[in-house]
Amino acid sequence: MSSSVDKGVLTRKLGASDYSPAKYVAEISQRCVGGEEVLAHRKLIQDLSDETSALLKQNVYQNYSQFIQTAKEISHLESDMYRLSSMITDQRKFLNGLMETSILGDTVPMSHTLNQVVEEVPKEVEGKPSARKEEGRRLLVDLMENVEGGREIIDIPNRFLLYHGDLIEMDINDHSALHRVHIYLTNDSIIIATWLRERRGPVRFKISSEYGISGCAMVNVRDLAGIPNAWKLLVTPEPRLFQCKDNPSKKEWLSAYEEAKEWQKHGGRPPPQPASKLSTTSSILGLAGMATSQRNSKLSSASESKPSVASRNPFASDTNEERGIKDENTKKEPDLPEWLEELPDVLDVHIAQREFESAMELVKDAEVELERRGDGQTIKDLKEANQARKEALIQVLRGELTLTPDKSMQGGPRTARRAVFILSGLGRGGEATDLFLSHRTAILRHNVKSCRVEGNTNQYIKRIGNTFFQQISETAREFDKCFSGGENMSGTSLLVWLDSEVQWFADILDKQMFSNHSPLPTVAESVSRLRTQAKKLLTLGLDVVFLLDNRLQSALERIICEARDKAVEAVKLRWGEETWQPHNPPSKAAMDKCIAELNEAGVASISTFLNKDGGLDLTSNSVSFGLSYLTLTNHLLLLYTPGTRHLVNESLVSVLHAQLRHLDQAVRSDKVEDISMAFITKNSVFLLDTILTLVEHRYQKTTGNECPKLSKLHTNYSWLKEGNGPVTKYQDNNYL
Repeated sequence: MSSSVDKGVLTRKLGASDYSPAKYVAEISQRCVGGEEVLAHRKLIQDLSDETSALLKQNVYQNYSQFIQTAKEISHLESDMYRLSSMITDQRKFLNGLMETSILGDTVPMSHTLNQVVEEVPKEVEGKPSARKEEGRRLLVDLMENVEGGREIIDIPNRFLLYHGDLIEMDINDHSALHRVHIYLTNDSIIIATWLRERRGPVRFKISSEYGISGCAMVNVRDLAGIPNAWKLLVTPEPRLFQCKDNPSKKEWLSAYEEAKEWQKHGGRPPPQPASKLSTTSSILGLAGMATSQRNSKLSSASESKPSVASRNPFASDTNEERGIKDENTKKEPDLPEWLEELPDVLDVHIAQREFESAMELVKDAEVELERRGDGQTIKDLKEANQARKEALIQVLRGELTLTPDKSMQGGPRTARRAVFILSGLGRGGEATDLFLSHRTAILRHNVKSCRVEGNTNQYIKRIGNTFFQQISETAREFDKCFSGGENMSGTSLLVWLDSEVQWFADILDKQMFSNHSPLPTVAESVSRLRTQAKKLLTLGLDVVFLLDNRLQSALERIICEARDKAVEAVKLRWGEETWQPHNPPSKAAMDKCIAELNEAGVASISTFLNKDGGLDLTSNSVSFGLSYLTLTNHLLLLYTPGTRHLVNESLVSVLHAQLRHLDQAVRSDKVEDISMAFITKNSVFLLDTILTLVEHRYQKTTGNECPKLSKLHTNYSWLKEGNGPVTKYQDNNYL
């Protein structure tokens, strides 16, 4: 009993409007003593949660059962409503039939009212369009009674039916049958209803789509991959293909569509009827005679032998002569070939099926043929239609060369070749060039930006460099294929495009290498690799090396100056700690490592400087400077360009001159009085004959020229290695 009471109290607390979990937990913590009471309270809450969950499940099940019962009742009511609707429709048709039935069963006019009928013929002819609208409206209302969603169709008061029938919708790609549809063609729209397979009762179709006449086009499809009696509905976002049961049915569909366009063209008013369709009074009399002959053969013969009203007209001969003259004038217009008459529809089909080459050839042939045939009204109309289709084709081709976020960026340059060829064939060579280069710009920048920024800077620069120059190479080759033999402006456009892309690529390099203060080895290796890749494009006639050097020159000059200043400062620091002691590493392994580093740097004659103690007859300063100077030389030569040549020469000379100047000052001072001249000579020989000679050789091998200032250094400081003491003090300001 206490347990149920506790649950009731707990339920009220937890369900209170001012319930706060934090306050409730604080209250339980203060009230409970020990862990057992807390566990008991926890069990009580858990039991309450389980009971609440079970109640919720029962409620959900009951609601679901009630929902099923309600759905069944609604279904029964829907069936009853359909049956009532069907009965009411049948009753209405029956009443309309009774109202139209004559009591005598005969509505043929008698002979004494024949003249009155003839006088009322124009009124009857004028009343035919309105009768057509009333009949189409009544038929549309009747048909929409058996279509799900049809109530919205008949809500438009001026809408009436022109044609309807069953068709099979085909897949636009593989031409396989999709499903059965029923299409209703009205004066302002095309309504497509799908067949409900599992539905029983009078309602067997459901409205699936509706297209306005002004926003779609129904075109004839000739034998399309073995699909006969088909026509295509050109709508957005993609066209739809339908198959009729036979060829006459297809012709009726196309004829009804043309009639719907005429209704739209005249603003919903009935289209004007040609003169051949207007019944003359003689034909009315003939019809009256034929009707009367069913009851009285004498009246029939009399009506047939009776002269027509037109024959009694005294002005009939003049009218006939004028009509003959008009007919002759009409016949003077030359007959057009069938392909030219069907030109607009055929072009629509080609564009919809993406047969751009066929459309281009047809447009060009039509332009030549129409220009040859003169300036008749029909020719002018065909010229306007041909020009409109040509503009539509050009617009589609522009879309082919315009990349949007929803299009794939992985296509190669060959994907744009087709559209470029067709645009050039249509006389839009300049526009084709601009669109092609814009297309390539989007693909190039997308591929470069897709490279992941991972690993060190060298690896990233290598990846984006490979991607960039590969895209440039593909663009150049494809450009030659698309515009070979074209205007000179095409080549100029390519060079302007190349300059802009190199500028964009240089901005990326500036952010990745120069703005982040990357070390000299990283910059040198990356720039050298990029220049090597750019030189490969010289075979295509593109001097990308010049453009790249021009864009990177200011940044490279800053890097070279910083490296030179750091090297000169390091020379000063080493000479401040010079002790003029031979370089003797603490262990043989350290000595072997030092010799290996010098050999790797290019100093092959280091063994000549070994002493009998296993050390080097060189100071640590000379060894360190030799290694660092050779490394600096390698990096500066990687950055050697026509624009940086002067700065590279100056940097190589300045650093070596700083080392030799300190050596010259030390020899002239009193600091080396206790040092043997042979030891000083060996250090001088190492710097001048080994290091300087090796640098001169690398410089000449890389640049193909000699550096005169390096040779002058060798001459001016040659007395240091001869061991004869200073002759004259060197004061050449060119090296300061």
